[in-house]
Amino acid sequence: MAAPLALLVAAVAIVLSTTATASASAAAAANGTATSGCYSHLFTFGNSLIDTGNFIHYSTAPGPVALSPYGETFFHRPTGRWSDGRLIVDFIVERLGFPYWTPYLAGKSKEDFRYGANFAVASGTALNQLLFKKHHLNVASITPYSLAVQLGWFKKVLAMLAPTDQDCGNVIKARMVAERKEIMTRSVFMVGEFGGNDYVHPLFQNRTVEWVRPLVPRVVRYIAGAVESLVALGATTVVNDGLVAVHNALLRRRLAELRTAHPGVTIAYADYYGEVTDLVAAPARNGFDAGSALTACCAGGGPYNGNFTVHCTDAGATRCADPSRYINWDGLHMTEAAYRIMARGILDGPFADPPIMSRCHN
Repeated sequence: MAAPLALLVAAVAIVLSTTATASASAAAAANGTATSGCYSHLFTFGNSLIDTGNFIHYSTAPGPVALSPYGETFFHRPTGRWSDGRLIVDFIVERLGFPYWTPYLAGKSKEDFRYGANFAVASGTALNQLLFKKHHLNVASITPYSLAVQLGWFKKVLAMLAPTDQDCGNVIKARMVAERKEIMTRSVFMVGEFGGNDYVHPLFQNRTVEWVRPLVPRVVRYIAGAVESLVALGATTVVNDGLVAVHNALLRRRLAELRTAHPGVTIAYADYYGEVTDLVAAPARNGFDAGSALTACCAGGGPYNGNFTVHCTDAGATRCADPSRYINWDGLHMTEAAYRIMARGILDGPFADPPIMSRCHN
């Protein structure tokens, strides 16, 4: 059913720069970068909730996301986003004053990553395929591009933007090191909503909640490890998303430990689950149809329009007339209208602690 699955959205870890000051704003303006003046780059890691096109660039059979009506509201064509329009990261990019990203897998040059990169891939997991195989799970629907792989992609982009291993003089080398440090300290890193697919894939293969529960500490450990890797590379602003009650509680506890261990780094916690719960609890207050709070706009019919044997793009799908009146897009992902509100809660509060823009001096 669409109702419970739509609420399987988690929390996000965000590393925020503690050096986004007025002087940094002036430097950004001089360089013609972010109009917000706070951050020079945004790097995101995650799954279909923030994938802006990586999945369709590697998959030989991307399925419904490559077809209409995906993308109909804003882009007026399918772009690889699992929604009718823009995603949370698109609204964050807009607020920071950057152009919409080229998906990492479609990028070819340094210029493609001038403002950062999105490494998120639909069905992305914190754990890797090998672990699922060891548990005798079918990995056909699980992308090979796990969190560790996405982190490896980031290191390649960082080396492209600011190489430090070239055989050159000390002065040039020092300048390159300084340039890399500048990128790391003035970037936002979102380690998004990992965990959902780690738990849903086994559940869809008839494993029980009791079977899945022991995975939670391991998933949180992988997420925390990725955050620590980014901090070790010089990141000072990391935002982290979480999922379901046990996962979120463990993640918040681990992020608190990381804050204590790295007092010079801002590690924010963004609560997707709380945001969606609030929207569902008071849909009319946010401009949504009160009677459709748990109903998918575009899916296969049945209770909550949640029949997953029929996809949104199939001829037999039931589609709503106005996606902006719905929270849920296809039973698993939100509408652009919902993502707009969620992005606002992460940028300005109250659903991120601290909010991304809290480090800005506008």
